[in-house]
Amino acid sequence: MTGPEAPTTAPCLVWGAAGRPMPGETENGDQAVIAGLDDGALVAVVDGLGHGPEAALAAERARALVEAHAGVPSGAVDLDAVMSAAHDRLARTRGVAMTIAAIGCAGRMHWLGVGNVEAHVLRADGPRARRLASAVLYGGVVGYRLPRLRVSTVQLDPGDVVVLATDGIDVDFTDHAVLADEPQRLAERLLQRCARPNDDALVAAVRYVGRTT
Repeated sequence: MTGPEAPTTAPCLVWGAAGRPMPGETENGDQAVIAGLDDGALVAVVDGLGHGPEAALAAERARALVEAHAGVPSGAVDLDAVMSAAHDRLARTRGVAMTIAAIGCAGRMHWLGVGNVEAHVLRADGPRARRLASAVLYGGVVGYRLPRLRVSTVQLDPGDVVVLATDGIDVDFTDHAVLADEPQRLAERLLQRCARPNDDALVAAVRYVGRTT
C-alpha cells in the first residue's frame, strides 16, 4: 500500500490515498495527486490504461501536469483547460482515465471526469455514509479521444468527504466507507477491502474541514 507524498495542502482539507499495483506487477498505473492552491487544492486520481510500466508512464505524465497548477486561486483553475493540456501531453501514450476536482476553502468544489475514475461526496448520516453527489464521468480517454466536457459544481459542508477510486476498486466501495476514520485510514481500509485482484487499484479521500480562521 502506498500513501500520498506529503504534499502541501490547504488548512481547510485533510487528505489521504492508498494504492497498489496489480499482483505480479511492480509499477502502479493508478496515481493520486493533490496540488495546493492559494485557497484550496486541486485533487486528481489518474488511471493509466491497462497496467505495468506503460500505464505508469502515462499516469505519471498526467500527475505532473496537475502538480504544475499548484499555487493559483481555486476559482482560476479551468478544469477544461487542464484536461485539454493533459490530452495533448499524453499523445502517443496509452492514455488515462482521470477525475479532477478544484476545492476551495469556502467549500465550493468544481469537478470533472473522463473515463471510469469514480468520485463521490459522502456525508455522515448517523453511523452510515450517505452519498450526496457524484461526478459526471464522460466517455473517452485522455490522450486518445477527449469528448466535449462540462464542469459540475458542488457545495461542501464541513465534515464532507470526497472519495475517488479507480476501476480496480469494486463499484460498491462507498458502502464500506467509515467517515469517522481519518482520510488516510479510510483510503487504506477501502483499498484492503475493495481492491480487485486483476488490476491496479487506488483510493483517495479528502475531508473538507472548513475554514480554520
